[in-house]
Amino acid sequence: MEGHQSDGAVVNCKTVDEAVEALRRPETRWLVGNGRRFGDSDAIKIAHALRSNTNLKELSLAGNNIGPTGAAALGAAVGQHLKLRELYLHKNKLGQKGAERFAAALQCGGGVGSLQILNLSKNNIGPRLPDNLVTPSLCTLNICNNSISELPTCLAQFPNLEVLLDGNPLASPPITIYDRLGWPAILDFLNEMQASQREQNARLGLGSVTDLERDDSMLSPARRALYEGRLGEAMSLAHGATDVLSGLGLSGAPGVAQADGIARVVGLLARLEGPPQEGDC
Repeated sequence: MEGHQSDGAVVNCKTVDEAVEALRRPETRWLVGNGRRFGDSDAIKIAHALRSNTNLKELSLAGNNIGPTGAAALGAAVGQHLKLRELYLHKNKLGQKGAERFAAALQCGGGVGSLQILNLSKNNIGPRLPDNLVTPSLCTLNICNNSISELPTCLAQFPNLEVLLDGNPLASPPITIYDRLGWPAILDFLNEMQASQREQNARLGLGSVTDLERDDSMLSPARRALYEGRLGEAMSLAHGATDVLSGLGLSGAPGVAQADGIARVVGLLARLEGPPQEGDC
């Protein structure tokens, strides 16, 4: 077939029909369909063929036009595949909705697959990375050059995972931590935040602390200062909110526990970043 390149194990396809045909052959180990203008309908066909395939180890569909519907189909198929180790979907059109649908389908598909490397860079994902995107087998998640401003604290549950973040407007945790100290420091931050949330939940006996924080306008200036790296101001604003609530006889209010959490994270950041480096202002 014209344009169809294969040495048995590696197949570089130009059309979706070639991709489907390759997936039907047990000797295919690596399927490449980069820059072929594949859209959602094409991704659905590839996902359907992938469900009956048992030997593929790497799939690359970068530089196409795959959106939320195609991403969902691929997520469901990948979640059930027991040998696929690497999936490259960078430079597509997933967006926030596509990332969420991919993650949900991945888990509904079983989430027990063998995926180790996932590349979703340059997909206009944001503002928040989906909580359920990571599976236990995943080792590397590339989400560079998206629009992500917030990472879920549940990433702290995967200490062996490396997340590549360059080119995102990250606010929580502050991107300055990643720029100066790398992913291990981000992981420490998320662990600390998760510990604070568990303590606050136990203390308050209420629902998600994250939801409570979003509804609590009194602490939003302190959180914004924290996200922007203005640690001294964040500490001062948090203490100020505590004083106001305590003065109103609300020392047990959710905002007080949240203020304690902000102060605790400020302390962590101060320890992580250490003294300013020469030239830092």
